[in-house]
Amino acid sequence: PLSSKRHGSWSGMTIQKHASSGKGKHCTTWVGGFHHGRWPGPRDHETRAACWSRVLRKVERCLEDAKAADLCEEPAVAQRKFQEAARMLSVVPNGQLRAVEAWADCGRAGLEASEPFDALVACELGLQLVPEHWRCGMTSALALESLGLLNIAEERLQAAARVARNDRDTMAAALEGLRRVRARLAQVEKGDAQVLVEEIQRMGSLLGDEEAGYWISCVGECSRTAEGQAELVQKGFLQYNHKNLAKPAEVARRASVVALRYRINKKLQRYLSSAGLLMGVADKCVLPKAVSHPMADGLMNHDAWQTLRQKRIAVVDSAVPLEVVAKVQMELQALRSGGVMQNDTNDVCNPLQEAKYLPFAAGTAAQQFREKCPTTMQVMQQLAGLATILEDELGLRLAVPQSAMAACYPPRASYKMHLDSYFLHGCKDDIPRKVTVLLYCNHGWEPRQGGELCAWEPFDQGRGVSQRIEPLAGRLVVFMSEEIWHEVLESHGDRYALTVWIHDRERAPLAQL
Repeated sequence: PLSSKRHGSWSGMTIQKHASSGKGKHCTTWVGGFHHGRWPGPRDHETRAACWSRVLRKVERCLEDAKAADLCEEPAVAQRKFQEAARMLSVVPNGQLRAVEAWADCGRAGLEASEPFDALVACELGLQLVPEHWRCGMTSALALESLGLLNIAEERLQAAARVARNDRDTMAAALEGLRRVRARLAQVEKGDAQVLVEEIQRMGSLLGDEEAGYWISCVGECSRTAEGQAELVQKGFLQYNHKNLAKPAEVARRASVVALRYRINKKLQRYLSSAGLLMGVADKCVLPKAVSHPMADGLMNHDAWQTLRQKRIAVVDSAVPLEVVAKVQMELQALRSGGVMQNDTNDVCNPLQEAKYLPFAAGTAAQQFREKCPTTMQVMQQLAGLATILEDELGLRLAVPQSAMAACYPPRASYKMHLDSYFLHGCKDDIPRKVTVLLYCNHGWEPRQGGELCAWEPFDQGRGVSQRIEPLAGRLVVFMSEEIWHEVLESHGDRYALTVWIHDRERAPLAQL
């Protein structure tokens, strides 16, 4: 999500500010996804000035407290106080330059407090205000290095060196960091046993014993046999030329680093999404009744519901009329040609898929999407409407995110075998997906175009016979996100799909409507 190649600068996301004011009302401001505060809405110049004066006095107190905490070597306290100051300064008139300095200090304190995820989020919020701020860029690179995401750290340090080319000291720091990260990458690629173990320990401590232990044990088991090593290659955790290494331990170390890096990247996306920097991964959810749709009943018949209950996956043909699917495909093609869809090169399971989370609930962003893609918006809302029926048919307690994913698999793209949620496998803070709802939008699809979905029986990690599902236009696939292992075979054309994930209400963040 942070690749400079994708965004063309430090970061390509935008902080949204919303405000309302009026007589007898209050002004509520949101900064980078955080609720900042409430104060009387000003009516004239004097009250406006008084309002900002009160805010600035509070800012100064926060900064004094933060600096005092720094002197007392209390980085967690300093981090919190710098964060409070940065949030306020982000909305104060002419306060952006001070705000980005506070975000940089917040990131630095976060690293000192051994909180690299929080440190990186702070730097990203600063970079929204000043995209080429060298301190935020350098600190974000150090945070990425601490997370084990060395390839993204390298990109950030390269950008820092470009920004600091007129400052000798800053340039020297950036180049020194770049040499260090590249040396580490070379050691990882070479398979240095000690370095690989250090990276495994580093990322494992950030994921927690249960989640890290699950992935390391799975990789270790697969590393012992030729069949297991082939499975690691299939899932994207082992390069093909590494599966014939002499010792299983060498295979296990290499594959464990890749697997843990994959999970760190997913965890980072959740942090960025919670901070309002990335849509779709950790959206605030609404209850199913808020997105009920009169046409959702027609998507699945009695037999399909019975199949879903028994086999945990159901396929329904012609769930959406072909003429509607053709319009959706045209709208998605327009989005893609406009550069809206992007790929994530750091996703080892799925590096070539081009995707975009699109908002279908209330708000300005949803209205803009509705104007550009009216048919896609209607279909997404219809798919989300299945949540109410899922609760009744399966006895679930669900919540619905306010965005859905539009995706294109271009030629050569595929998705290695995976689950949509690993909660039942020890990843307790994974995205709380419960049900996956997938609609194919490929008018005139032919077998030579590839891109079929392979799905295994519940909890079968590819050891049994898979069900091969062709991505036919209007075909709906619904399955249990935590139970059905699946993969997408290589595509030989442009393969389009819409995906709505419906979450477990007990673990989903709910929006305050």
